Amino acid sequence: MGAFPSRLSPIPLKLRLFFLLLLSLACAPVYPQVPDRTKGVALVLSGGGARGVAHVGVLKVLEDMRIPVDCIVGTSMGAIVGGAYASGMSLPGMVREINAVDWGNMFSNNVPREDQPFRDKQDAARNRSAIVMGYGDGRLLLPQSAISGQAMDRFLNRLAGGAEVLPSFDSLSLPFRAVATDLESGAEVLLDKGPLWRAMRASMAVPGVFLPIENDDRLLVDGGLVMNLPVDDGRRLCGGRVIAVNLGTPPQLRDRLLTATDIVLQAINLALEQNVRQQIERLGPDDALIQVELGDITSRDFDRALETVPYGTIAALKQSASLARFSVDAETYAKWQAQRQQRRKQPAPVVESIAIEGLKVVPQRLFGATLSQKLGEPLDTSRLETDIGQIYSRGDFDRLRYSVLRDGPRATVQIEADEKASGPNLLRFGGGVAADFEGESTVGVYAGFSRRWLNTRGARWDVDMQLGNTNRIRSELYQPLDLDSGWFVAPSVELFNRVLPIFVDGRKLSENKERGGVLGLDLGYEMGMWGELRAGWRRGDRKSEVVSGPVLYPERTVADGSLQVSAVIDRLDSPFFPRHGYAARLRGELHDPSFGDDHHYLFTELDGDGAMSLGANVLRLHGFFTGSPDRDLPEVGRTQLGGPFRLTGYRYGEIAGDQVALASAAYYRLITRLPDSVGRGVYAGATAEWADVRNYGASLTPNPGRRRAMSLFLGADTVLGPLYLGASYLPELGEMRYYLQIGQPQ
Repeated sequence: MGAFPSRLSPIPLKLRLFFLLLLSLACAPVYPQVPDRTKGVALVLSGGGARGVAHVGVLKVLEDMRIPVDCIVGTSMGAIVGGAYASGMSLPGMVREINAVDWGNMFSNNVPREDQPFRDKQDAARNRSAIVMGYGDGRLLLPQSAISGQAMDRFLNRLAGGAEVLPSFDSLSLPFRAVATDLESGAEVLLDKGPLWRAMRASMAVPGVFLPIENDDRLLVDGGLVMNLPVDDGRRLCGGRVIAVNLGTPPQLRDRLLTATDIVLQAINLALEQNVRQQIERLGPDDALIQVELGDITSRDFDRALETVPYGTIAALKQSASLARFSVDAETYAKWQAQRQQRRKQPAPVVESIAIEGLKVVPQRLFGATLSQKLGEPLDTSRLETDIGQIYSRGDFDRLRYSVLRDGPRATVQIEADEKASGPNLLRFGGGVAADFEGESTVGVYAGFSRRWLNTRGARWDVDMQLGNTNRIRSELYQPLDLDSGWFVAPSVELFNRVLPIFVDGRKLSENKERGGVLGLDLGYEMGMWGELRAGWRRGDRKSEVVSGPVLYPERTVADGSLQVSAVIDRLDSPFFPRHGYAARLRGELHDPSFGDDHHYLFTELDGDGAMSLGANVLRLHGFFTGSPDRDLPEVGRTQLGGPFRLTGYRYGEIAGDQVALASAAYYRLITRLPDSVGRGVYAGATAEWADVRNYGASLTPNPGRRRAMSLFLGADTVLGPLYLGASYLPELGEMRYYLQIGQPQ
């Protein structure tokens, strides 16, 4: 058995399933014409994490052999596959749902970046939210460590065919039970009513990985802790005979026990193997046992979940002789199959009311402004789930679930809202450091405070502070005109103090310090979760002075006043190592004495970024242009280059100009994925960059002209921001430079 899957491995999965289907037809025994139906048949499905998808392969053989069952009892992933089948879902439909899942997002508390609010994306792009915690009642409130399971709940809802609260799982197409464990007493709990998805979810809530599920005043976790192969429960439910499917959970070797999660799962696996052996001993001569061997596929290998289906098929075919006595004639089986699928075809109930429970800070009118499900209309579960997903992605909730309480043709939708444990007051930390191993470094440490839901229209107050080469404190009040409106106003105030380095041919000759303050008022429109338009006014003062070196920029105090417009779109899946998507930013500033400025000039900036991937390989293209038709800009208006993907290898601010055109191409390859608690992945790559930089008129620094940079790097997309370690060759300087960056210092 151990060698058989290795021969199949080079064959595509679909072709493998086709051959296995032919094999099942060839090996099928002669079915008895008059089946023995004096005893009920219980199908018992064990847990096993990702290995549990092998149950689909077993079910396929049972269908091919025309074996009906009278009830299903499952634990963990066995409860998920068994519950979906008991609800009437077809096997091809189940495979489609499993294949469509992004398992990386399924086991993450983080909302996928493309679904995050636009302001949260911008904070992440500047690495201002690497660490987030709440503050309330005079203490820090840490985010939950276990997975809340919002994405998993939606997946299970689709498998279950809806979120209807059932008075008994006996009313499903097949009577069904899910096994869970009472976390307080350690007792086995057999779930037999309520929303089917919730029973599935409770049965697979691995302690330390997923948050427990509250049900009837009990705190429930994975049923495998007490009964991973519930043979006795199946026999009690149906009476008589049992077809038991055991996946086995072999313990991991020492070199695979790398994280706390690995250790927790190992301990669970060791415990559940004990109760599995006891239940197998309960099987009698009239029962059937299918033992599925899954090779090196572990309970956590969800990216290989569909690979387990052929193994389930093979294991069931090997037991075809003992399974033959359960088969029936074609007519009897067709009637059974039609009855099993009937429930999923029931008409949707008319929504009579929508009840929302658990709100503390978030106003109920948010749901009224977002939910498109109307009272008096048939329930549209797809639309309702989309709307709830949109509300959840705002970042105000740890969990957001719904259930349907049917009363004949009418129903009440009940939404359970569990607001974030960290509360509406958020402390955010980030920043970074960059160094070139030659004594030059750039440091920026960031701390911020956000207060959400200042009013029922969704106002948010942000205070941002940065310390390092640039010191800044900025406060902005973001006030939407209403919850269902994209329009907003945003007054702001900022105080700053920063050092402007002046380089000539790679040598820092001088440093100027600039300090001042500015008031702003913006009117804008937020385009869903992916973009923003702004127009506003700025008024302030700046004072510059020489800190060290010759006077290359004059010391003076100037007034600053401008009108600014910007348009931003961001659809990248990661701000630092994107694998797909695009982003663009267009900004314009008109400085003029009529707005309170001492200068007159127009400044424009266009920045575009895009990434595409093929497997583990990623190509990223970046274009950047800034300049002014007025050509000669004051020093504060010049664009500074340097740092990764902005002439990699040059130091921050080493290149500055009135007009800049930059194009870069980067290739990187995913070497290994990181646990969700650490980051996304580790990459190896290379960049090629070209820039044309011009200074005009009264500039006191030389014209940089054309600059190139070519680099090789190792990088990581971590929860603390990007990490780069690389070497870059700068042809115009004739130098090889080595650099290290952790986080985002600017």
